[in-house]
Amino acid sequence: MPVTSPVGINNLAIYGARSNIMASLQPIDPKRRIELLDVLRGFALLGILFNNILYFSGYSFQPFDELRQTSTYQLDETLYYVLDIVITAKFYTLFSILFAVGFYLQLSRHTNDTSDFLKTYRRRLFILLLIGVLHSLFWNGDILLMYSLLGFILLLFRNMKKEKLFRLALFFILLPTIIDLALLPFTQASGAVQPALAHTTYPDMTPAAVMSMFKNGSVSDLFHLNIHHLIWKWLSYVPSGRMVTMFGIFVLGYYLGSINFFEEKVKSPKLLVLGLVAGLSTTVLAVTMGGNPYQFPPTLLNSAYKSLLVVGQISMCLFYVASIARILQTTSGHKILCYLRPVGRMALTNYLFQSLICVFIFYNFGMNLFGEIGLVYVDCIAISVLIFQVVLSNLWLNYFEFGPLEWVWRSLTYRKRIMIR
Repeated sequence: MPVTSPVGINNLAIYGARSNIMASLQPIDPKRRIELLDVLRGFALLGILFNNILYFSGYSFQPFDELRQTSTYQLDETLYYVLDIVITAKFYTLFSILFAVGFYLQLSRHTNDTSDFLKTYRRRLFILLLIGVLHSLFWNGDILLMYSLLGFILLLFRNMKKEKLFRLALFFILLPTIIDLALLPFTQASGAVQPALAHTTYPDMTPAAVMSMFKNGSVSDLFHLNIHHLIWKWLSYVPSGRMVTMFGIFVLGYYLGSINFFEEKVKSPKLLVLGLVAGLSTTVLAVTMGGNPYQFPPTLLNSAYKSLLVVGQISMCLFYVASIARILQTTSGHKILCYLRPVGRMALTNYLFQSLICVFIFYNFGMNLFGEIGLVYVDCIAISVLIFQVVLSNLWLNYFEFGPLEWVWRSLTYRKRIMIR
């Protein structure tokens, strides 16, 4: 009769425990995903395209003198104002909150194997960072690079108590305003503010030069112009405090995940009303006041402008979340919104696809529509792209478990070929 040695028993026990841990470190079964979160991701992607296409199309860079010559100028500017109120920064805020909620949910499922999970999640973030770097090379508005960096920082606060998490979120969200106010006694306004020549401008390039480069430049010229915009974007995080604010929003998302906000509290009528009233009032007031989130040195009026924008974007974001949650409860609303769920499940694929299709449509080595059409027509293109993405995402997930880039991301994260069907 064979005898199993104590060493052999220990090895078997260790192997079995390790196998259980590795079995738990798998992509979540699509059937176990929270429907509301996937719908919200899909909804966020819709708004992100409307935001990004302002820059892909050249409308934000086009000199006002040129815009005034177009037949749709008044309608375009009215639409731009509406988009500024209801979309600008709100959907990036929603996407940021959902990113942090996703981390909390994944961590909460691995309380017994936290160490192994964190190694896997850090690898996941590193792969996302590489994707963000590659994406940034042809689209300076990339958010994946910043999300991955903030994700690494968020890991440090994973064990913080819920009450402290909320206070920490408020601290980081308010920190840029606190710094501005602290600097006011030691700075002097830089004189009269020059009228803007376009919706988006750069200190070292005129809007006309930017438009000319996009329309007539070679692929190499466009690459260097994108790097120019990318550098200025990251430099702008200093006076705007955007990176700090965004981290505060990440912490807020992690906190909301920890209190089961999306399962319980999200349907509150008070949240719906408060989010709408606070969001609209502060955003409209900020846009009416006018200001520059990248201005330095700070002024009291401009600091108030930036603060109102942040309050507005978070409040409107929570209003959208509460609205979608309540609509999803109705029979007819569920039938409509369920089409957004595959879009959200394929968020990475759809986000990067939006950049590729917009580059092809607007850049001069594609259809060359940069600066050629008004905002009304630009948004018609956005709607067409979104309809295409909704249809394609639903068709794709009828046959596959993951989107194509989600499958690559997961396979690299778990260091094995994940079954896609």
